[in-house]
Amino acid sequence: MGQAETGTRKRGRKALWAAVAVIAIATAGATGYKIAVEKSVSRLIAERGGRVGTVEADFFGRIHLRDVTLPLKEGSELRVAAIDGRPRILFLDGMLEVSGVDLDMRPGKIAVPKVIVEQAEFGRDTLAQMFGAGSDLSLPKQLALFTAKSVAAPEVIITQTVAGSEQKLVYKNVVSEGIVDGRIARYSASGASFEAGIGASDGEGGEKRRLTGSFGAMTGQDVDAAYLARIYTEKAGPGDEQARPVYGPFSIKDIAFSDGEASFGYDEVRSSGVSMRMLDEPLRETLEKLNSVSSPEDLPVAERQDYFARILSVADLTRKADMEMLGLKIDAPDKDGEEGERIRLAVDRLALRLDGRKLDASVNGFSMAEDADYVKVSEASISGFSWDPSVEVLKKFVALQDGQHENFPFTTLLPEFGTFRVAGIDADLPDSGTGVEDWDVYNDTPDAGEGDRPQRIRFTMKGYELALAKPRNGIPTDVRAGYQDFALQIPEHTQDETLAKLRKLGFNELVLSSNLEAAWDEATETLVIKDISTSGKDIGRFSLSGLLGGVSGDFFSGDAAKAQAALFGLTAREASLKIEDKGFTAKGIQVYAEQNGMTEDQARGMLGMTASVMLQQFAAQEPRLRNVMDAVSRFIAKPGTFTLTAKAKSASGIGALEFAVASQNPLLLLDRVDFEATAE
Repeated sequence: MGQAETGTRKRGRKALWAAVAVIAIATAGATGYKIAVEKSVSRLIAERGGRVGTVEADFFGRIHLRDVTLPLKEGSELRVAAIDGRPRILFLDGMLEVSGVDLDMRPGKIAVPKVIVEQAEFGRDTLAQMFGAGSDLSLPKQLALFTAKSVAAPEVIITQTVAGSEQKLVYKNVVSEGIVDGRIARYSASGASFEAGIGASDGEGGEKRRLTGSFGAMTGQDVDAAYLARIYTEKAGPGDEQARPVYGPFSIKDIAFSDGEASFGYDEVRSSGVSMRMLDEPLRETLEKLNSVSSPEDLPVAERQDYFARILSVADLTRKADMEMLGLKIDAPDKDGEEGERIRLAVDRLALRLDGRKLDASVNGFSMAEDADYVKVSEASISGFSWDPSVEVLKKFVALQDGQHENFPFTTLLPEFGTFRVAGIDADLPDSGTGVEDWDVYNDTPDAGEGDRPQRIRFTMKGYELALAKPRNGIPTDVRAGYQDFALQIPEHTQDETLAKLRKLGFNELVLSSNLEAAWDEATETLVIKDISTSGKDIGRFSLSGLLGGVSGDFFSGDAAKAQAALFGLTAREASLKIEDKGFTAKGIQVYAEQNGMTEDQARGMLGMTASVMLQQFAAQEPRLRNVMDAVSRFIAKPGTFTLTAKAKSASGIGALEFAVASQNPLLLLDRVDFEATAE
């Protein structure tokens, strides 16, 4: 037992001495680490041309820097009051806490009172790769090396001076999460405020006003910071032909701005993402070169081509994007109105979608009002608008030498307009051309008569559409335009002569629709007039269709001389006229009878007999039109639907010269045309 106790004591002493040795070695290692880190960090900062007040490293691997200053490009400077951090060591996560960050740049300043980085994945080698003097890593690769669970800043302050006035933007509780390989998985801010000086409201050097604004919660995801840095600092290389997503979905809520007189804001601005592509030169260089040119028209041809090529490249930077703006509200004083009068504008939804060089846009729930005056539009949209043809032609245009622009076909610069639609228009506006301004003035004017009564214009429209498709040299070859149910209320005391006559006919409201549709057939060189029509509620409908031949491509060449010469090749092949009576004749007979002291039957009989006699006399003189005159007589006697079709006997049609010869005596064309008429 004694021997056992002696052995135990010896082993205990050995273990104790071993532990002491380990602690001593660890302490020595930590001391060595401390000295090495302090020297390395100081050297890294000095190699960058910077300064540091103190550098300390403790035995727990933490590094403490105070009063750090780093020079940046173009005279900018980064100052940091304190940096406390630790690289990842064994089982300890990397961390970083930065205080008092001030970045002075030429446009302005950025101040961040405090930044906290959690679970930062960087060590001494990574820091040397990113910031060492011998490092050849580009900014995108440096960003790709930085990994962290989150980066949080309670406040970010951005200030700049524009036109002698300071602008200030403050973000609150800014957080970026999931930072890996130069990408940010999520980011957010609880809100932001904005303040800036703006010009005087009278524009004549008066006292400047302050524009203030605020933003609510901001959220987003999937930011490719490394690729954005590549776009800004590098030129496109192999594999960079296609655009890549740079921003994922994001949202900004409760946007509001005011200058003390006017205010505007959005309930929310949001997007599902933005994709961009690399340019042939770094975006930073492109912008610098563009900003260096003040008079592009004075540049030599080659330099002018480069200048516009850079503008077009920037325009092509964003390849896909969309944006929705919800709940727009604007409230501003009416500069032309009386004191206290205000204009209020609201839009429920404004949406934009960009796909390459194509744009679709829509507006829903538009309204603008000033006191009792208002205009409302339920929906307006444009689809299929493309500036791709304009860009390609513009490249050719800027390549022309001086003196070659005069004969350039400028119509080729036109974009493809696509289709424009408007629905649900409702308006109530003053008629400035008649009466006094308002009822208060009318009531205060003792000698005011009926002609001085305030007049208003009230109208609605179900829909309007304009489609300009299939352009050839910028000129649309497929056209469609029309409106439906344009309803105009006719005031009881209207001063307009035409409206007064319509009111006598019994129309308290005029409801009209119209349509035009035509398309060019290149293969047959014909212009198909599908429909030209106008119709009115309780009035009737008038429509015309037809076919023109000899419509060559010269009409769409963009060359005015060629287009004028092509006019002589036009031929009329076929035309069709259709008239539908929906009550207009009956209303006209009613008014005629009242004016002449007759019954409606008497007026109808007399007018019908007079027209019949005249038509019979004309038919007797020109038997070739007897069928047409008979149909006209039946239509007058009992209005319904009248149809007249005229078709050239020759397949080639009737030429422009033949029409010119027959202009003095149109009956000369009767032998060249077949007529067919019906009355139902």
